[in-house]
Amino acid sequence: MKITLPKEEHELKIYICGIGYQTRHEEIFRACDSWIGHIDGMIWGDGRFDFFPSDKDYSTNGWLEAAEKRYKDKCHFIGYQYCGRQIDKRQMYLDIAGKNKVDVLIAVDTEEYVDPNYNDFDTFYRNIAYIKKCSPTDKMLYQWIYIPSPKLWHKQGNRFKSNKWLRSAKIHIDPGKMRFCLQKHFTWCWKNKTDYQLLKWQFKHRGETNPWQYHPRIVVEGVRIQMDRKLRDPEFSKKVRLWGKLNQHAENSEEYYEVVKAAGYPDPPPGYTWDMWAKKPHFFDLPSGQRVERNDPLFNINLELTKRGLRNRTLITK
Repeated sequence: MKITLPKEEHELKIYICGIGYQTRHEEIFRACDSWIGHIDGMIWGDGRFDFFPSDKDYSTNGWLEAAEKRYKDKCHFIGYQYCGRQIDKRQMYLDIAGKNKVDVLIAVDTEEYVDPNYNDFDTFYRNIAYIKKCSPTDKMLYQWIYIPSPKLWHKQGNRFKSNKWLRSAKIHIDPGKMRFCLQKHFTWCWKNKTDYQLLKWQFKHRGETNPWQYHPRIVVEGVRIQMDRKLRDPEFSKKVRLWGKLNQHAENSEEYYEVVKAAGYPDPPPGYTWDMWAKKPHFFDLPSGQRVERNDPLFNINLELTKRGLRNRTLITK
């Protein structure tokens, strides 16, 4: 049987994006170099995450300026700064992409690079264009990434198996129309829907797929990703692993507050709403994941140890 497919041309504005903090120059260059010539632009954000143990809100090593200098004549470069929650810092690149009418936004972590054995960009982009045209509800797509040994890539609370390919939701279609949702850096929904609306719908339709969330289903072949943390300072890597555990506690906690609010649970201690309680100064005990309040002696001990509060929270250091 002979099947003839018509030739088509699609004009898509394609950017990569990512975030960093005190990123080594050689790491950001490795992450970006293999994309040059295959993208229209890139968006990179600098700034410390909540809970990351540092007294500097923004990088002092000039990595963002170095990246702009290296790439501004090769593609459209956009840099920004934000210090705070991970999902808020990541949301900024979605919003910036929307303002610049980006059609496809591909998330890149600074420790990643394109696998030289899987760098067929023509096939990669043809697949994305085909999916965008034929499956308009699929707004988040998977890309293959290789998880190396723990020696090369220390896990930050992740439970991925090592030395194997893993699907990772990295490709955003129409990024300006989506947002991170449910207080997680790996869930997305329509930009005009609130977490409260998502949860209310889910309570009424338990076990069903929420139509306002973007659930990745399809893996795009053509370009695959390798990664390692060999270029990172060992002490910095230790801080990143500590932050990863605390951030996981924080995201779980904030998701819980959204759930109980939507479920109509009674408010927390007198004088607080759930929103006020979420913003009340606190941190998390690492072994148990339990929230620790300002009036707990541990809070003041850790505040002294870290020398400063981290936003509305502070960091446990033992």
